[in-house]
Amino acid sequence: MTGYTPDEKLRLQQLRELRRRWLKDQELSPREPVLPPQRMWPVEAFWNKFLQDRAPWKNVIYKVYRTSIFAVTCVLIPTWIVHYYVKYHVSKKPYAIVERKPRIFPGDTILETGEVIPPMKEYPDQHH
Repeated sequence: MTGYTPDEKLRLQQLRELRRRWLKDQELSPREPVLPPQRMWPVEAFWNKFLQDRAPWKNVIYKVYRTSIFAVTCVLIPTWIVHYYVKYHVSKKPYAIVERKPRIFPGDTILETGEVIPPMKEYPDQHH
């Protein structure tokens, strides 16, 4: 027995044809790839429409807008966060972070002013 049997030849021919079809299907047509329409945020859509005619004054306005967005998000907000943290969590001044006010009794001295708390008045008609 030499060579392939007629069934094996038919099978090999069919496999070759399937491979050719598969390879042909992998080729993209000029219309492909078909992508979904691009969705934009409302602000981005506004700027795209605003900058369509490429007027120089519109580019200046857009650059000022981008710079201000950068300044707010990358400078002002982080600076405020750092300031808040340092002011209320790191500062070593006395009473910088007040968790509970210290009790003051008659005769005590207030640290900031040096004032001495006078003794309480006695009221004979009231019960304390």
